Amino acid sequence: MKSLMVATDLSGRSEKALHRAAALAKRYACPWTVLYVVDEDQPTALVEQEATQVKMMLEARLVELTELGGSSPTLMVERGDPNQRILSAAKSQNAELLVMGAHRKSVLRDIFVGTTVERVLRAGQLPVLVVNQPANGEYRDLLLALDISHASANAVNVAAALGLLDGAVCRGVYAFSPLAKGMMQYSGVSEERVDEFVSTETRQAVDELKKFLRDEQLDNRIDEQLVAVGLPGNVLQRMVDKHRPDLLVMGTRGMGGVKRALIGSVADYALRELDCDILVVPPEAGA
Repeated sequence: MKSLMVATDLSGRSEKALHRAAALAKRYACPWTVLYVVDEDQPTALVEQEATQVKMMLEARLVELTELGGSSPTLMVERGDPNQRILSAAKSQNAELLVMGAHRKSVLRDIFVGTTVERVLRAGQLPVLVVNQPANGEYRDLLLALDISHASANAVNVAAALGLLDGAVCRGVYAFSPLAKGMMQYSGVSEERVDEFVSTETRQAVDELKKFLRDEQLDNRIDEQLVAVGLPGNVLQRMVDKHRPDLLVMGTRGMGGVKRALIGSVADYALRELDCDILVVPPEAGA
């Protein structure tokens, strides 16, 4: 990892992200930036007052942050729309990774406006590490969400390029749904026949995963291959509950505009429901 940025709003959730960013900066001996954005959607006097107070608070913590991160971070206090300013600041600092705290989950609010994290992710410009847990040690147990797409292969490769796979146990999980199972049960087919059908579909899914890993040259990155029946979000929930990974790595598909805003994705589900840290990687440019 060459550089990273953490966006904070000085909340408890952001504090977890700040400590994780510091730990990563120290581990990879890379420059790091701490960013706070003052939302300009308020009276000018309040904007300037908040900016001054935040700058003083961050500067007062500089010694502490330098000790945590192994180097002194660049402190930035920006004014403007948080989503736009976070992305522009990350670009100006050449950040390879953006670290953010998980936002408080509010179903009605998120449906209509989304969280800052989700809006930044929808811009699809750089990997975002969403921190849910305290930074108690390095990432040593990783769950890699695979869906037999180049987007998921790209997510694994990006995580590897950032150094996040180094020294970690990596489990690749592939969820599949035998669609005919429900129809067979509804039609009164015997449980034995249904089980036989699911077993056949599972073997086929295992073969598909193995071929995908070979084709994408990911064999050497995956320590354990997990194939499970169910919808992707439900399978990820089960795997997170079972293995308690330090980090979930997943990619997003190239979808934008209203369609992307209205149609839920596995990444949306993970951000709203899972309590582990999550690295969300956008598709490659042009993908």
